[in-house]
Amino acid sequence: MPTANCHQHRKRRESRPLPLFLRVGADRGPQLRVVAVWLFLSVSVLVAAEASQVDPRQFLSELRRLGARKPFLTDSPDVYLEPRSLNQFFTDAIYRKLQGNAYFGYDYDEGFALERPAKAVQIEVLRELPASQSCLAAYRLALEQALAASGFAVKKTAPIQIGLCIVGVEPRETPKTLAGVMVEAYVRNASSQKSLFLRYGAGHLRGLAPAIRLSAEMLVAQTSARTKKP
Repeated sequence: MPTANCHQHRKRRESRPLPLFLRVGADRGPQLRVVAVWLFLSVSVLVAAEASQVDPRQFLSELRRLGARKPFLTDSPDVYLEPRSLNQFFTDAIYRKLQGNAYFGYDYDEGFALERPAKAVQIEVLRELPASQSCLAAYRLALEQALAASGFAVKKTAPIQIGLCIVGVEPRETPKTLAGVMVEAYVRNASSQKSLFLRYGAGHLRGLAPAIRLSAEMLVAQTSARTKKP
């Protein structure tokens, strides 16, 4: 069962306006089926354990399948199963450029890069769809902790800007899914005017609170990985 860390924080939705390059659609959203994307961080360990038990050709075929990158609009089951989760935060133009798969999520990189020394970020937007179980307080805390663990301070004037919308919540494990969240997020370098756009799910066997922490850590890891080389 999820902890009360999320659903006891029924605070008012943040009303800060979105940046001009994001257009918000209708104000509705479903509770999405959340893919177990905690595999994103541990897949190498899991497949290593399985490799000795499967045919090498089958193993390599599975790796290729998991690593395949396809257009979001033709690959993601959310497009036809959860259409209300779309066009609430990202625009149609962004969806057309997202690439990836349902296992590891989808991304579109305009050429975003951290410039050394980039040790401060701005949480520009943090919101959720009204139909989602309120998790903003828990997510903000998890994001701030993940940023601090990676050496980033949160400053309102930082040129590195993070925006995120929780577009779906699975509050508890079901026979088909783990407890977790589905998010759309961007990381933007205001100096270069380049952004990284991400849509991904994060689930966890131990419940919703660990899944939220994992989701925040995945976003920070994606940001840190794009440090510009000197």
